Amino acid sequence: MATQQIVPIVCANCRTQFNAPVVPIIDGQNPALKSAFLQGRLSAVPCPQCSFVNTLTIPMLYYDLEKELALVLAPNSLHLAGPDQEKMIGSLTNSLVNSLPSEQRKFYLLNPKVFLTFDSIIKAVLEADGITEEVLEAQKAKVKLLEEFLQVRDESALQEKVKEHDAELDREFFEILTASMQAAQMEGNRAGAQALYALRSVLAELSSQGQQAVAEIDSSLGLVHITSREDLLEKLQNAQSNEEFEAFTAAGHPLLDYTFFQQLTTKIDETAKAGDAKQAETLKNLRTKILDTKARQEEASRAALQKSVALLREVLQSRDPQKILAQKLDQIDESFFAVLSANIEEARRQNQNEAAQAMEMIGNMAMAMLQERLAAAEVE
Repeated sequence: MATQQIVPIVCANCRTQFNAPVVPIIDGQNPALKSAFLQGRLSAVPCPQCSFVNTLTIPMLYYDLEKELALVLAPNSLHLAGPDQEKMIGSLTNSLVNSLPSEQRKFYLLNPKVFLTFDSIIKAVLEADGITEEVLEAQKAKVKLLEEFLQVRDESALQEKVKEHDAELDREFFEILTASMQAAQMEGNRAGAQALYALRSVLAELSSQGQQAVAEIDSSLGLVHITSREDLLEKLQNAQSNEEFEAFTAAGHPLLDYTFFQQLTTKIDETAKAGDAKQAETLKNLRTKILDTKARQEEASRAALQKSVALLREVLQSRDPQKILAQKLDQIDESFFAVLSANIEEARRQNQNEAAQAMEMIGNMAMAMLQERLAAAEVE
């Protein structure tokens, strides 16, 4: 459960005084909090008056029970030394230990390793995850390769590039590609998601490791693996229930384009010409069902996005964003985070970094509240 503290803040820009929640103790097994900590978002607090993002210099305790890790950030700028530093560390560790069940209260939590800079503690967290500088460099190389593939427009050139880099197109590469595809979908970037989905399908088909890697990744994520328009049509024809049909339609949405319906219409015409009127009628009904389902899903998606846009606007205009988020926590879903991410990306594109950071803080608060509610439900 996220442990928040309310601290008084004076905005460095407009000098407005206000109170803000901070999270000084970070559970490394909470993905949302860990991500926010690694990205520096937990110490970024937007001013409710001018939206200037104030960067707090506060002590923080990061722990991971699974890795038996306890790290404390005691920023240099606080000039803590000797008894003052020990008192600060003792306060954080006591708060943590008192919040844990007795069987989880281990000695290492009372003797955390101390770091004086944010960069040094982040490096220690990544190293504990097995992410060395070499691993980070290897990941950067795969991201760069992905960007190069996205720029290839000629089919023969793409095939040649796959042959050249076949050994690098391993599971890790396809994990990065799949994560990029999902991020584009969450941000509402349909064109980007379609481009990445199409690229993934082509690379999986052409590379020696691709099909197995994609199948394993999708299976682990509970995703439907669709390799082509032909594969999608076959899955839709053989769907065992309306729920399965809906799932295939949603998963294959990027492939339900003009080409897909052109191919299906051609198949209907060929079946009719061959004298199989019954099968032609079945395919016509299937086409109608696909179009209706696709339209209904798109309308539901638009409605959800509009609702999320209105909620985000209300949160941004409020003097107390945390209160609005708490009141409307049931309305915060994937659509809300998609709208939020799209707005953050647009703000950064226009160099409105303060606005982007303010929205990132809102996302962090919302995620922390959802995690806290989930944790409370599990306890009950």
